[in-house]
Amino acid sequence: MKTKLLSLCAVVLFAAIAFSSCKPSDEQLQKQVTAGITAVSSAISSDVKKGEVTLSGVVNSDDLKAAAEIAAKAVKGVKSVVNNIQVQLPAPVITPDQALQTAVSTAVAAGGDAFNQVVVAVQDSVITLTGDIKKADLQKVMQIVSGLQPKKVVNSLTIAK
Repeated sequence: MKTKLLSLCAVVLFAAIAFSSCKPSDEQLQKQVTAGITAVSSAISSDVKKGEVTLSGVVNSDDLKAAAEIAAKAVKGVKSVVNNIQVQLPAPVITPDQALQTAVSTAVAAGGDAFNQVVVAVQDSVITLTGDIKKADLQKVMQIVSGLQPKKVVNSLTIAK
């Protein structure tokens, strides 16, 4: 009986050792996951605990976030992936002409119906005004536009009667 019990314990111990040696350790998984996600972006880091991978960092696109998750899931032995990567889109680049165009369009629109026939164009910080305006409103629109300090104002407005 003792021999059978001893044999059974030996088999169970052998099986436990064999199965645990087949499963990669968290350290091994960490190395493989790090290699995979570094190929996607160096801004991403990972942490592996009990086969669960947690990704973190900041990237500039949803595609990079998804690619990092795919790379981590592709590692044999990873049980699950928690993707805590944040996507921070780059700020849009606003040119001086765009800023000036927005400012002058807003100012002219604030003039109401008096300026609704005025068309504004901006190129190289030069404002060009075209369209129709009443003589009484011309000085006001020119003051508004000049107050924005462009390089130059080209007045191609037609005086309406």
